[in-house]
Amino acid sequence: MSTTRQADATPTRLLANPHYRWWLATDTFTAFGSALHGFAVPLLALYITGSPAQAGIIAGIGQVGRIAATLPGGVVADRHNRRTLMVVGGLTGLAIASVLTGLQMAGHLDFWLLTVLNLLMAMRNGFFSSTSNAALKSVVPARQIGPAMAANEARDSVIALSGGPVGGVLMGFGRALPFAATAAAHLIAVVSALMIRTDLRPGSVPADARDAGQAAGDPGGSTAGAPGAPAVAGRGVFRKFAAEAASGITWLFHRRELRGIVILATVINLGLNSAITAVVFGLQQRGETPAVIGMVSAGIGVGMLLGSFVAAPLVKRAGAGRVVIAGLLLMTAALAVLPFVHEVPAVLVVQAVAIFGGPSINAALLGYFMVAVPSDMLGRAGSALDLLTLGATPLSPLIAGFGYAWLGWTGILLACAATCAAAAFLALFNKGLRSLPASNHWAEHAAAISAAAG
Repeated sequence: MSTTRQADATPTRLLANPHYRWWLATDTFTAFGSALHGFAVPLLALYITGSPAQAGIIAGIGQVGRIAATLPGGVVADRHNRRTLMVVGGLTGLAIASVLTGLQMAGHLDFWLLTVLNLLMAMRNGFFSSTSNAALKSVVPARQIGPAMAANEARDSVIALSGGPVGGVLMGFGRALPFAATAAAHLIAVVSALMIRTDLRPGSVPADARDAGQAAGDPGGSTAGAPGAPAVAGRGVFRKFAAEAASGITWLFHRRELRGIVILATVINLGLNSAITAVVFGLQQRGETPAVIGMVSAGIGVGMLLGSFVAAPLVKRAGAGRVVIAGLLLMTAALAVLPFVHEVPAVLVVQAVAIFGGPSINAALLGYFMVAVPSDMLGRAGSALDLLTLGATPLSPLIAGFGYAWLGWTGILLACAATCAAAAFLALFNKGLRSLPASNHWAEHAAAISAAAG
């Protein structure tokens, strides 16, 4: 069958594609389980230890484990069937969440057990983090990557909107219930992954997505000629594995426009995540219930949901660079207000405004990244992006915990606002970022940069 006919046979609407629907179900329930776990662990740590600093240590160790597992996970995602990896990842999450549930119900969880189990879950999340997005490029054609990433932002906003309140209500009935719900979510994700029938092996992509990858400098879908691709030599399995992992980082830094994305995302994550965690710690320390904290966290979901409605048309019609800069300026302005509000409704509204531009920022940066990276490099490049952009994330709970203890509500949130202001400054003076076009021209832009570098 010709490439044209294959492209014509591709459903024009995302949800008309049955493979995409099952992929979305898998990704959604995995993300929901992670949201419940991420909400419950800091609160449970505070109840167990009574100390924001110790709660920050538990979360920080987990983040270090997540980051350490990303590069090996990216290599594995580029070697093996991604459907199999999605199933294995879901079963692993099911097992860890079930152990957490049982230990909490038996009253045996303490600082060290919670630290170890949260570390294992975080490493699971890091190891399999690049698998799902890498599989997406085999599920939808290249022209639908932008809309798919915008749809993911809408989905993530619903999860953020519901994860906090659901986790808070469940924890109000019993502190083990959020972990039981996490286990159930991972079980549903496993079943959904088994229902995806299209080929999810690395390099197996729809015809027009393969053509777009070739146009962006990926002849024949191979990474053999990519900068930093590992030479296959008899240097031992470990050396070969390490070289493959490093090739993702090398490839990213060979692309000048992607270097800017990496640096910018790192600073954004540090400032925003520190602010969100500091709010949770601050509310708990002043005696708010888990249900109230969950509702305040839902303000993030409200902002993401509203922002996701404009994300798809923005990245399609406006330059991606301009979208990112506008979103960052709005985020910085809102976070500058947050230190001076204390009432629960006001905190909810300010957080919603701060995150409003987040879906557009993510759709622009991650959507372009998906188009620019060849399919059989997506695991390694995606894990490298995670490693580099989340490299400072373990500092977030530590900054929030110790910062709240030392500086109080106003001081720590002012520091977080200053960090996001630095990200906005970097974006304004990053020529490569400012030049990123609207989504319809991503493939051509990536191809031009690849040719200039090549």
